[in-house]
Amino acid sequence: MAKRVEIVIVDDNLELLESLELYFREKGYAVATAANGEAGLALIKTRKPEVAIVDLRLPGMGGLELLQALRVEEIDCRTIVITAYQDMETTVQAIKFGAFDYLHKPIDIDLLDAVIDKALSDIPETEAIKVVDEEFKENTIVGRSHELKEIFKIIGLLSEVKTTVLIVGESGTGKELVARAIHYHSSSSGEPFIALNCSAIVENLLESELFGHEQGSFTGAISTKKGKFEIAGSGTLFLDEISELPIHLQAKLLRFMQEKEFERVGGNRKIKFNARIVAATNRDLSQMVKRGEFREDLYFRLKVFEIDIPPLRKRKEDIPLLVEYLVKKINRTTGKKIRRIPMAAIDRFLEHDWPGNIRELENVLTRAVVLSKDDCLHEDCVVSLLRQPQSVPPPASFQLQSLSEIEAQHIVQVLEHCQWNISQAARILGITRPTLRSKIKSLNLSS
Repeated sequence: MAKRVEIVIVDDNLELLESLELYFREKGYAVATAANGEAGLALIKTRKPEVAIVDLRLPGMGGLELLQALRVEEIDCRTIVITAYQDMETTVQAIKFGAFDYLHKPIDIDLLDAVIDKALSDIPETEAIKVVDEEFKENTIVGRSHELKEIFKIIGLLSEVKTTVLIVGESGTGKELVARAIHYHSSSSGEPFIALNCSAIVENLLESELFGHEQGSFTGAISTKKGKFEIAGSGTLFLDEISELPIHLQAKLLRFMQEKEFERVGGNRKIKFNARIVAATNRDLSQMVKRGEFREDLYFRLKVFEIDIPPLRKRKEDIPLLVEYLVKKINRTTGKKIRRIPMAAIDRFLEHDWPGNIRELENVLTRAVVLSKDDCLHEDCVVSLLRQPQSVPPPASFQLQSLSEIEAQHIVQVLEHCQWNISQAARILGITRPTLRSKIKSLNLSS
């Protein structure tokens, strides 16, 4: 090494402390150790190491307090948290307080090596990002941008209070992932998380989906059915695309939120509701209120606490981490083994604006991984997938077409523009979702 890198290790397990010290000294690092939080903080402030390995459960000052102190004093040190306790809330808090990564005991030394290598690398100058599948955690919100760190803080705050939340953001930004994080870091994490896409259900069945129905309450109701409100119990009910809820159901939802009880369709028995409501939308509800498309009183009922997820183009510093995380996920689902992502390929991802956000990024990466012939995600493959379609020149002569052919072409163009989001395409075409679905079926259209 041109410069001897220094590591500080803080752990009250003296056997582990000695083992790690010997291991990293043999690898050529300068190593200093401490057995409690106060001594560790003093050591980090004095030695200013590149990396600190800190146990969470320490005598005196705990690991989280140490992290907070480093953050308050703006000490530039990449801190890797280690712990024998695997609760998710502590993970969120550690990342929120600035931890670079979070590993569980017993320590996998190869994994710790990989995390330290990542901590020491300056990502824009690194030749390639190494993909270590063992680090993959399902349903993780990935990124270190300021915007995402603020969302982590909000998740931590909301885990302590059971209040209604409205999540706003463009399609593909991860609104449901944030909703799940709020639920699984709360005291109700053992209760159900029930998700309902308000645009994906036929309008005349939506009330039954929400509130349930009694046997014989309408044609086809051959048995009593519980609705999503009832199934959610004391957990979380996630209402995605809340903007698509019809006006008459908006009134019922408002009354239900005020009274905290409801009746099944065709029933007269009051059922109590104890779950948290988290709603999400990719539309501007305040503008919909002005146009009379959404009830103002319901809007303010939902907006007790609002989380605005920025689009990917406004937090591009998260892209390298997202690419690495998504490749790990895709490796597992496809059986591929991509191990390297050259920075030249990462640069191509950084140049793209990602109108479809993380969903688009995952789609592109999935195709790139499947097309890769070795363990590397090559730049040329990425470039070919991100290449913008060339504009088609107008025909030299007028082409006679039937109205159905012209209609089919136009519908397909709008659907492709919206990435086959039925609700968004229906709004652009000025028709209802059921009408659009009927046309897709009758014209035999497919993505």
